[in-house]
Amino acid sequence: MKHYLIYIAAMLLAVLPVSAQEAVQDSTMTAESDSLTSLVLPYPQILLDMPNAHIEQDSMVTLLMEEKIAGINRGEQERAGYRVQIYSSNHPQRGKSEALKLEQRIKQEIAAPVYVIYATPSWKVRLGDFLTEAEAAEFRDHVKQLFPDLADYTYIVRDQVKIR
Repeated sequence: MKHYLIYIAAMLLAVLPVSAQEAVQDSTMTAESDSLTSLVLPYPQILLDMPNAHIEQDSMVTLLMEEKIAGINRGEQERAGYRVQIYSSNHPQRGKSEALKLEQRIKQEIAAPVYVIYATPSWKVRLGDFLTEAEAAEFRDHVKQLFPDLADYTYIVRDQVKIR
């Protein structure tokens, strides 16, 4: 799988410079694409000069790429919408462990998607994928009834939601 992801990255890097070179030839090129050209063009040459290069990356990057590719293959799309947030903590270790425990607790009671999110410096737990605020509000009220201990921490947030 790792080789597959490296192959995809190399292919993307190889395709981007062609567009950038065409933009250089276009007389209507803007200053923004000029700076893009200088950043994009060297990468494929680097890959060609080092065919046996070994790329090391955090395992989380690989996991996120696989998740994104799997979502694309399933036909999932994202757009602006709403989720119900039930937890937030900026404590590094305790926040993570509490968020993961809460995720397991919620999954036992509710069939909606549960998202554990780390956005520096906070751990958050969010529920659902709603296109309208009214849908999210109805679900929020349902969550407050099921989990009265979380009622004070439960509210609606704007987020990128998955459309299935």
